[in-house]
Amino acid sequence: GLGIITRFLTTLLGSEEFRKDILRRKPHYLSDWTDGFKRKRQVIPAVLFLYFACLAPAVSFGTIASEITNGSIGVVEFLLGSGMAGVMYSIFSGQPMAFLAPTGLTLAFTSGLFRFCSLRQMSFFPVYAWVGIWTSFFMTLLGVAGSSKAIRYCTRFTDEVFNGLLSVNFIYEAVSSLRRNFMIAHMNDPMNLTMPFVALSMALGTFLSTMKVVKFEATKFFNTKIRTQIKNFGPVTVILTFTLLNLLPWFKKFHVPTLIVPDTFQLAGGRSFLVGLKDIPTNYRMLCAFPAILLTALFFMDQNISVRLVNSPDNKLKKGPAYNVDLVALGVITGVLSIFGLPWMCGATVQSMNHVRAMSETRLNPETNEIEIERVTETRLTGFIIHAMLASTVMLLPLIKTIPIPVVSGVFLFLGRKLMTGNSFLQRVTDAFAERRRLPDNNPLNLLGRKKTLIYTGVQ
Repeated sequence: GLGIITRFLTTLLGSEEFRKDILRRKPHYLSDWTDGFKRKRQVIPAVLFLYFACLAPAVSFGTIASEITNGSIGVVEFLLGSGMAGVMYSIFSGQPMAFLAPTGLTLAFTSGLFRFCSLRQMSFFPVYAWVGIWTSFFMTLLGVAGSSKAIRYCTRFTDEVFNGLLSVNFIYEAVSSLRRNFMIAHMNDPMNLTMPFVALSMALGTFLSTMKVVKFEATKFFNTKIRTQIKNFGPVTVILTFTLLNLLPWFKKFHVPTLIVPDTFQLAGGRSFLVGLKDIPTNYRMLCAFPAILLTALFFMDQNISVRLVNSPDNKLKKGPAYNVDLVALGVITGVLSIFGLPWMCGATVQSMNHVRAMSETRLNPETNEIEIERVTETRLTGFIIHAMLASTVMLLPLIKTIPIPVVSGVFLFLGRKLMTGNSFLQRVTDAFAERRRLPDNNPLNLLGRKKTLIYTGVQ
C-alpha cells in the first residue's frame, strides 16, 4: 500500500525523465530569447516567410473545417487557435524550434466527432470541449510520467516514412487546389480555361522562384553577405510580388481566386468565446474520456515524432531535447483551446523543419556538392512573433483576402519539396530506377544490392 502511494506521489511530482528534461533546458531558457535578438538579420526574414508558411495551412484547414462542420468552426477560429497555441508553446515548451499547427489527422477526428454529435442530436461544442479537456489531462499525465521515453523505439525507419507522408500530403493539397480551378472552369465554360492556366503559372512561378532564391546562397554570384540576404528575404519577396501582380488592373480580368476569409472578426455563428461545459449531462462528460483516449494516442505519436525530427542529429541542435516538457505543454494548450472551442493543434513537422532550416547557417560541401548545416540559432523569439502575428491576422482579414490561392499552393509545393531534402527513403525510391554504375559507392544499392534495398524500401 505504501509503495503504491509512493509511486503515485512520484508520478504526481514528476518522473525522473520529466525532471531531467526540465534541468536540461532550464540553463538555456534565457538564451532561447536573447539569441534571437542577437541574430536579428536572420530572425526578421525567417519570421516574414514562416508567417506565410503558417498562415496557409490555417486558412486552408479553416476553410475545409467550415464545410465539414456546417460553419461551426471556420477560418477565424483556426487563425486564433494557431496563434494562441503557438505563442503559448514558444513560452512553455522544451523544444522551441518545433511548431504547432492544425493537421489533417486532427481535422479528420473533429469531422468524425461532429458527425457523431449530429447523428445523436447532441450539442457539438460541449462534447468537443470535454473530449479536449480529457485529452489535456491524459497528455499532461503522460508527460509528467515521462512516457516520451518510449519514442526511443522509433528509428530512422519511422522518421523517414512519417517525413515522406507529410511531404507528399502538402504537395497533394497544392495539386488538388490547382486541379479544382480546372474543374470549376470546365463546368462554367469548357472553352475558356484561361483562369486555371494563369493560376497554375502563378503557383509554379511561386514554387520555382522560391526554390531558386533559397538555393542562391550556394551560387558563385556576388559576395556571401548579399547571397545570404537574397536567400533570407527572397521567399517573402516572391509571395508579395505575385500578390501585387494579382492586384494590377490588367491582371484582374483573369479572376484568379484569392483566400476566402470573413470581412470582420467574429466567431462562427456569432457564438461566445467560452463553451458551456454544463450543457451536457454528467454521464456524457465522463463518456467523453473514451474518444479522448484515441485523440491522446494520435497526439502522442504525432507530437513526439515531429519533435524527434527537429531534434535529429542532422540538424546539429546544441541545447538538447525535452520531449516530456513538450508533451505537458501541448496538454495544457489543448485544454485551453478546448474551453474556448478553438481547433486543436499538434506538432507540425513541415513548419517545424522549415523553421530549423530558416534559422540555420549553411555552407556548400565541395566534396558532395550539397548544402550542409553548420549551426542553428535556437530561439523562442521567432515562434512567439510568428504566432502573435498569426493571431493578430484576425484584425487584418481584408488584407489577407488579397492573397491569391495559387500563391498559397506554390508555398505548399515549396514546403513539401523542401521537407523531402535529405529523406533517404524517398531517395531510395528514385534510385530504384537508376543505373548502379551511376550511383556513388556508398549508395545502399551498391552496398547491399538492389534486391535487399528494394525489399527494405518496399516495407517502408
